[in-house]
Amino acid sequence: MKKLIAGLALAAFSLMAQAQNLVVNGNFEDNLNAWTEVVSGSPPASQHGVINFTPSGPNNFYSVGTVDPTTLSQSINTVAGTLYDLSFELRGVTSQELPINYAKVLFGNYSFEPANFYGGSFTRFTYKGLLAGTGPSLLSFTASSDLSFVHLDNISVQVSAVPEPETYAMMLLGLALVGYVAQRRRKA
Repeated sequence: MKKLIAGLALAAFSLMAQAQNLVVNGNFEDNLNAWTEVVSGSPPASQHGVINFTPSGPNNFYSVGTVDPTTLSQSINTVAGTLYDLSFELRGVTSQELPINYAKVLFGNYSFEPANFYGGSFTRFTYKGLLAGTGPSLLSFTASSDLSFVHLDNISVQVSAVPEPETYAMMLLGLALVGYVAQRRRKA
């Protein structure tokens, strides 16, 4: 009985294991390595790039402060039919309480327009259970703003924590076994 309970606890713990982040350089500590940046406009504005406000340590983030849309993208190796979770942090910084003109996030066939990320601190956005299509999934962030900045940081794409059918079958088998043992003890 003790071995059964220990086995069930071990199985539950393995389900909670940390998933691997599929985004390369999602915290911009390696500047724009693995990212493609496209700045629109003629001539392209210069108010974009990786910023580090903490010279003593790693604390980089990507910043856009252009009227013309600026897009940052990366191709993510996903498996068709698999569910993924996307999360990232945004911050809108402005001195004149001007709204961010535009912020859009694309992941594969999904499109999101995050809102309410104004102020001095980063706001975390998480989208769960995104189904991947065939081939790699494009992850892109596009933003533009008037006299304000959009900051982006801590981007991650992970496989959703959805147990496989075999896991459910083993859990049900374990519960049935516990029930059987409890019933035998009552009869004895």
